[in-house]
Formats: sequence, C-alpha cells, structure tokens
Amino acid sequence: MERGRGIRINRYLAMCGVGARRAVERLVVEGRVEVDGEVVDDLAFRVASSATVRVDGKLIEVPRRFRYVAYYKRPGVLTTAEDPFHRKTVRDELPRELRGLRAVGRLDADTEGLLLLTDDGSFAHRVAHPSFGVVKRYVVALKGRINKYEVAALERGIELLDGRVGKVKVDSVGRCGTGSSVTLSVGYGRKRMIRQMFAALGKEIVALRRVAVGPVTLGGLRPGRWRDLTREEVTALGGP
Repeated sequence: MERGRGIRINRYLAMCGVGARRAVERLVVEGRVEVDGEVVDDLAFRVASSATVRVDGKLIEVPRRFRYVAYYKRPGVLTTAEDPFHRKTVRDELPRELRGLRAVGRLDADTEGLLLLTDDGSFAHRVAHPSFGVVKRYVVALKGRINKYEVAALERGIELLDGRVGKVKVDSVGRCGTGSSVTLSVGYGRKRMIRQMFAALGKEIVALRRVAVGPVTLGGLRPGRWRDLTREEVTALGGP
C-alpha cells in the first residue's frame, strides 16, 4: 500500500465524519480500518485519493466539497438562472465554473448588492429560511428627508399589500445630499418588502443595496465581482 502521498488516515476519517481525532485513532489502532482490502493499524499511513476505505466493513465516502461564493449583484440583473424574455441574469454574469451554483434567497432586479451562491442545499436553506434568523443588512437611499416618526413606524411594523406586516430594525439614518440614507437590518424577508414599507410612508427609493448577510459583508467587492467565502464565514452561517 502507498505510504508516501495522500492524507494521513486519522485526518481522512475525521474529514469523512467518522468521528473526532481521538475516536478515529482508536479505530485505526484497534485494526477496524481497511484500505483497499487490507487492515491498517499504523496512524502514519496515508490514504491515496483513489483508495477504498472501510470501517468495520462499512464503506466510507469522502464528503462532496461544496462551493460558497459572495457575489455583488448589479442593479438590472435578475437573480433567476434563466429568463424567457432574455434579460440579463446572474448566470450570465458569472464565469463558467460558477454557473452551476444557486442563489441563496433573492434580490429583485432593481436591488443591488450582496448575493450568496452555493451548491449546498442545506446551507442555502439555513441562511434563507426565516426560522434561522440570519440577519441581512441594507442601505436605502431615499429622495427627501425621513423623520423620527417614520423611522419609528418602520420599526413598529407597516402593513404590506398582502395584508402582512413588515418590520425592520433601523441601524442608522444619515443625509445624502438633499435625500436620506437609511441603514436597516431584517431577520426575514418577503418579496419587495422593504420597497413596500417605504412606499407606504410615501418615500421614494433612489437605490437599495444589500451590504451584509450575517457575518458576510460586501467589503471591497465591486459590482459584478465575486469571491469565495472564508472557512470562518461558512462556519458562522451554519455550514460544514
């Protein structure tokens, strides 16, 4: 059996979810691990990528490596993979290697900013479903000023067109020329909820940008660009 290359047997088993380091080391020492049909009891043994590994006779499979990407969606780009009217979609904006990824949640066509992409369905569900309370942060540029009573209304809750109530946390309010800039956070979302809330207040949105999803921020990402999430970001969002 090959010993010079590959991954150490204990690390290999831990990566496959067999158990923690000490637990898998015990399995090896006890002679319960087979590689390509031969018992391996040497912790220094390295597993080649093509090897077949069994523990107590059960086949161990290497977990699939998922991709997690932060992408800055430009305004005017649809989140859907395809559009019957041939409008520009996120898929059109991405390099070929990322076109198999799916958006985590949605941003409407007129909204720009941070969109997470992945091929890990469990991760996407955890980030997008409101029951997990992953907070999304937005910056809203408004025409005209917003007053403290309108801010209070946003936080208290505003009835939407479908009869439901939209509610946000207003983090800050500032001036932007003759208009206002409002930074807000929300742990759930409904279609065009933020736009409906400001419309109910008689406010015109000039631009709407999502700047963060949980611990992931746009940072220095430019419109149309993307980057892989860090291991720390994936873990903080409940990923593997």
